[in-house]
Amino acid sequence: MKEIYPWNLSAWQQLQAQRQANRLAHAYLFHGPAGVGKQDLAEAFAASLLCQQPAADGSACGHCSACQQFEAGTHPDNLILVPEPGKTQIQIDPVRELCARLGLKSHQGGFKVARIEGAHRLNRSAANSLLKTLEEPTDNTVLVLITDQPSRLLATIRSRCQGLRLAAPPAAGARGWLATRVGDHDADLLLALANGAPLTALALTEGEHLARRQAWFDQWQALIDGREDAVAVAADWSGADNNAPLEWMSQWLMDLIRLQQGEHAIRNLDLLEPMQDMAEDMDPVTLHNLLEQVWQALQMTATPVNRQSLFEDLLIAWTAAGRPRRRRKHA
Repeated sequence: MKEIYPWNLSAWQQLQAQRQANRLAHAYLFHGPAGVGKQDLAEAFAASLLCQQPAADGSACGHCSACQQFEAGTHPDNLILVPEPGKTQIQIDPVRELCARLGLKSHQGGFKVARIEGAHRLNRSAANSLLKTLEEPTDNTVLVLITDQPSRLLATIRSRCQGLRLAAPPAAGARGWLATRVGDHDADLLLALANGAPLTALALTEGEHLARRQAWFDQWQALIDGREDAVAVAADWSGADNNAPLEWMSQWLMDLIRLQQGEHAIRNLDLLEPMQDMAEDMDPVTLHNLLEQVWQALQMTATPVNRQSLFEDLLIAWTAAGRPRRRRKHA
């Protein structure tokens, strides 16, 4: 069963206290930044509600037949809805199917629990379809919506859910938890890169995330120095499986803006020296315009856009922003 992270313990205890008092809400909205364990808490909560022999703290026993079915993904009263592969929105048909199943009696005589991950991706039709279930819940049904962008949900959806905000833990607690899990990696740097989210920080140590970040930064720096071609770099970046290059570029631009404003608490602590060098030559208005362009590009990647062209436009603009720097270096 999923771990209850220390920083989410109070939320877990709140849920279990409601259960003991028979005052569970019929719908919850778990919200907060990415990387703090919202999905894990929701999964542990669902397992606890379906367990036949929960522990004293409410957690699932992990041994009963219900827990075994839950772990195998075959429990008939454990329902999960996520965006379909290749789609950026949750469509109406899966929501209708989910609501129909919630309208039936429990297969095992207890709770029916449904989780909607990435609930902000519900399109309007899907959200309106879900609304009827929220307004007329069936007995012993608990619905958990999970999102890191609650403002994108319809206000009528939010108003019918009990909100539970899961925040990133204080820096000292996050550092202590992370340091025991990342070996030789710098826990402070990881947390800075992850904006304080421990699970995001931990994920950075897996695979080639940090190596790719460094390679993309080297290309990004080389572009404004005239040592790389924007079209070639765009081809590399657009081939990434996700939007990581754009997300890193957003971070780098924000750090350049912070440095120009006299701040030194940047997120990319390991890149402070080259960042300071770049910040000296960049026009502040241009940096803000570029940051806005990156944010627009991130939104456009959720549409059927030509990624190569999108990245080319962005990196050509970045290369052009480096002209004063190149003139200074060649003076």
